[in-house]
Amino acid sequence: MNKKTKEIIFTGAAFLLLALTFSASLLLGSQKLTPTQLVEAFTNSKSLSHTIIFSLRLPRTILALTAGALLSASGAAFQMYFRNSLAEPGIMGISSGATLGAVTAQAAGISSILFGTLSPINVFAFVGAILAGIIIIIISQKQNGTGSGITLLLCGTALGTFYAAVTSIILMTRIRQVNGLYYWILGSFNGRGWTEVRFVIAPAVISLALLIFCSNKLDLLSGGERTAQSLGLETKRLRTMILISASLAVSAAVCAGGTINFVGLIAPHIVRHFIGTKGKSLISVSMIFGAILLIISDTIARTAISPAELPTGIITSLLGAPFFVSLIFSSSNKR
Repeated sequence: MNKKTKEIIFTGAAFLLLALTFSASLLLGSQKLTPTQLVEAFTNSKSLSHTIIFSLRLPRTILALTAGALLSASGAAFQMYFRNSLAEPGIMGISSGATLGAVTAQAAGISSILFGTLSPINVFAFVGAILAGIIIIIISQKQNGTGSGITLLLCGTALGTFYAAVTSIILMTRIRQVNGLYYWILGSFNGRGWTEVRFVIAPAVISLALLIFCSNKLDLLSGGERTAQSLGLETKRLRTMILISASLAVSAAVCAGGTINFVGLIAPHIVRHFIGTKGKSLISVSMIFGAILLIISDTIARTAISPAELPTGIITSLLGAPFFVSLIFSSSNKR
């Protein structure tokens, strides 16, 4: 079986698995539905199943799918650009910036009246992530040379730690005001609906389109920045484009489901194992697997201790932490 055929089969299987997990997410919950009731939900607008699907589960599943695709595409792009298998969206401090924005909004008691039906937590989280991304972009503009990628990673990590420290101070001094943010900080789609879907859809489409557009250029970086520059690639411009698109993607993902870790690390590694490192295929198929992973995690979060539920971020962390450790050991063994 040649590589192209293997890639087509793998991608087709991924789409099939996505359809199955999406359907399972609609059927499972505190109130389990049968396939017949699922059909009824789409044919009878007055049925209970219609209310459950269209008011609760469908928008939530769409948000999980979108957030998973965004985080995975960003993770794949970061891993290719930095040529570091451990790179993922949270490492640049963008998620921490979003958390700081959300906590600031809650601690300040900003009313949702200012934003209509949209929660100010989502608005400030989006703004916080964008500002964190802008700071990284400004820093990147001042970095040149073959070591600029490593410097950027270190700056992102340092800034993320700083944002987390400020967030901790606010949490400690405004504990009553921010108590309701506990689930959001851990990552959860609970209470999300069509308002959030409408808010994230435009930045999601734009950021994913930009990341796919950059994918072919990312292939040139596999041999290093000097080799890429000798082939005519403007690495500084590509770096700015990656940071802009990834910042926008992470901002939308955080608004969809709070701060969720490891999805952007796990999905690209699974895809890379099966179809290799070709940029366009890696980013595109990683989007599918990221969506699958987050939909499964959210379904487990809703059903594991039903009728209560766990934060989705806890499920992804339980999956991601041992995966991360295994990657570190496997990288050490190859040296």
